Amino acid sequence: METARIEEVISDFLTLRRAGANLTTLCPFHHEKTPSFSVSPVRNTFKCFGCGKGGNAAKFLMEHEGYSFPEALRWLAKKYNIEILETKPTPEQLAAHQEEESLFILNDFALKFFQNQLPGAGLDYLKNRGFTDATIQEFGLGFAPDSWDALTKAATQAGFKLEQLQKLGLTTSSGKDFFRNRVIFPIHNLSGKVIAFAGRSIPNLPNSTNLTNSPKYLNSPESPIYHKSQTLYGIHHARKSIRQQDECILVEGYTDLIALHQAGIENVVASAGTALTTEQLLLIRRFTPNLHILYDGDLAGIAAAMRGLDLALELDLNVKVTPLPHPDDPDSFLRRLGIAAFTEYLATSAKDFITFKASILLTDVANDPVKKATAVHSIVDSIARVADPIKRSFFIKECASFTGLSEAILTAETNKAVLALPLPSATFLGVRDKPGVNSPLEPVPTGREVGGVENHLVYLLLEHGADILDPKENITVAEHILAHTYEVLEHFEDPRCQRICRESIELVLAKKTVNAGHFIAHEDLDLSSFVSSLMHKEDAPVAPNWEQASSSTKTDGGPSCTEDITKTILQLRLKALSQLCEQNLMRIRNTPPDDEQALARLLKVHEKLITARRELAESLGLVRF
Repeated sequence: METARIEEVISDFLTLRRAGANLTTLCPFHHEKTPSFSVSPVRNTFKCFGCGKGGNAAKFLMEHEGYSFPEALRWLAKKYNIEILETKPTPEQLAAHQEEESLFILNDFALKFFQNQLPGAGLDYLKNRGFTDATIQEFGLGFAPDSWDALTKAATQAGFKLEQLQKLGLTTSSGKDFFRNRVIFPIHNLSGKVIAFAGRSIPNLPNSTNLTNSPKYLNSPESPIYHKSQTLYGIHHARKSIRQQDECILVEGYTDLIALHQAGIENVVASAGTALTTEQLLLIRRFTPNLHILYDGDLAGIAAAMRGLDLALELDLNVKVTPLPHPDDPDSFLRRLGIAAFTEYLATSAKDFITFKASILLTDVANDPVKKATAVHSIVDSIARVADPIKRSFFIKECASFTGLSEAILTAETNKAVLALPLPSATFLGVRDKPGVNSPLEPVPTGREVGGVENHLVYLLLEHGADILDPKENITVAEHILAHTYEVLEHFEDPRCQRICRESIELVLAKKTVNAGHFIAHEDLDLSSFVSSLMHKEDAPVAPNWEQASSSTKTDGGPSCTEDITKTILQLRLKALSQLCEQNLMRIRNTPPDDEQALARLLKVHEKLITARRELAESLGLVRF
């Protein structure tokens, strides 16, 4: 990691242009017209100021190429001719790795077998669906022959074990092929390895061994390398386009996805007939927060869209829904309209989740107040799952226009729904009806952005941690900061900042240097990305509420840096005092009115806390509490 130069690595994939001390280009992770992707040779990091992604060379390879962390390190080692000394695995680890690799190898064998069987009925079917040779090859489509055990025989003759075939679900427990007389769709993981298969029956084929009542689609069962709830069909093909378009289109079927991809709409994945899961939505969120659900317009399609809606909202995805006119699916609708009209329809017919849900639930309720109330409660329940209070306020306004109810009523009902959610921070997610007036016991907000002062402290710690603060005592900046913030670490709101400080204490005790490089190369990728973003020159944080500080307060070492550090530590203590005030206030509110002794004791504590908080705020030159 010390040898790898960020500008050299990224130049293998992108064209960089000089912009002062840094290099810049269009971000590969989201669609943009003006370059916001910056590469810092000095810090050996990259940062996009549009989508927020950042990190070191390994992080770039993981984001851009879908590598795991070890795979990224091996790529860098090969580029710079560095020999990697890997820890010798235990016999158990070695056996598990070999077993997993053998399953991938077997799936590759099965894929080639299916592809070789495609000419004939399978290819005719795909051609009739309008798929080109290039598309068939790109998605690796194949065909399972009309035979009880053709694949099983071929695999065992090639040296594969029957136990492995059964573990992957390619062979049944009775020794028969699982897929017979079906078009085969290989399912890939994010890095492009084949992990499973899906088979579609071909209608009206004579002398088929498939039973007449067999399902249209069969999927491989779960296996050590295939977990249905964590997989999205087509994600390997779509990930780059999803980043560029900053939107993911979600469809139901395999052929729907392939048809859209062939027409040039490549930012599309398929749930493949399964109910959406949290893992699948989190996989989408890795590439974009914008989800466009494109399901069939029949009752089954609408129900599927409704099921995935609340789950997506809870994960803070921005959701649009475009139900297609019945009886079309995306594939048939595209063929009927053509790509231009289809694209126009997507752009003009997409509905936000409120409009979509209201159009479904409020239809045919006539003047039945009970049905209307049930529909409104369902809509409000979805609004409550939106994490952003500002978005939630706009959705309440929209819901009021649909239902004719007042915003005040809907706000109250939304807050009830928020409080009913099983979230530890649910009480802070409500929508305010009117600006509140602080009572004498109400905690007064500090006006501080959540985590801002913590971020600034970490920036100072990692930027100047190795510098000597006091030459006489030989005390480093890191030792000074950590000694004076240790007692308030438990009050940190950002767990990443708390973890960095605690790990820095361990580094100091081990007589190691505290700097940004240690955390940018950290094995925890979230921590690495956070530190990289924090330390990137153009994105260095500024502690809030310091507008009145003198212009000499800078973070470039010397006395001004010392003053900056001192103020930051004091602000953290002020923040901790504010939290203690709030906690004590909650105790006062929860104490029974007839317990006068306990109330008197708590009020006395509250008075001391308020006094200490006011004095500390005044010492910082902040607004009086």
